[in-house]
Amino acid sequence: MSYELYEAIVDGEIETAKQLVANGEDIHHVTANDKWSYLHQVADTKQTPPESFQYLIDQGLDVNAIDSYGYTPLIYAVRQRNVEGMWLLLENGADKLIEHRSERGVNALKMSLHEKPFVYDVIKLLLDFGADPDAKTEKGKSVRELVNLLDDMDPKIIELVSHY
Repeated sequence: MSYELYEAIVDGEIETAKQLVANGEDIHHVTANDKWSYLHQVADTKQTPPESFQYLIDQGLDVNAIDSYGYTPLIYAVRQRNVEGMWLLLENGADKLIEHRSERGVNALKMSLHEKPFVYDVIKLLLDFGADPDAKTEKGKSVRELVNLLDDMDPKIIELVSHY
């Protein structure tokens, strides 16, 4: 992967990214070991602007690509709490794998509770696009169970999940 292309995309410098691609950089490159596309990389970077997601989607990058860890760009965008990026991914087909679980059994909704602070808008967006708050692994708890068990859970999030 080209660090220069990655930086341009993450910084929202789309014209620079277009020029780099025109000069031969491969926007469709996937890393050998991690199986990361540029979409995985920008989704897992804090504050990636929505125009960067849109540019990559417009270039035909797969919003449902699964890396070697079993993660999709959506799961990474959830981890970074990038609501605008999540919305663009979901609007462009990521909802088809909204229940997909990584090798560790983590789906997008479960990732929303991976670390604090929990973000209401992240959880609401996933629920609005059909994430199942009752889905769980054999040994795990569902998101509905978790929001009711965690002592410091925002009551607004508990209320939100109760409506789905």
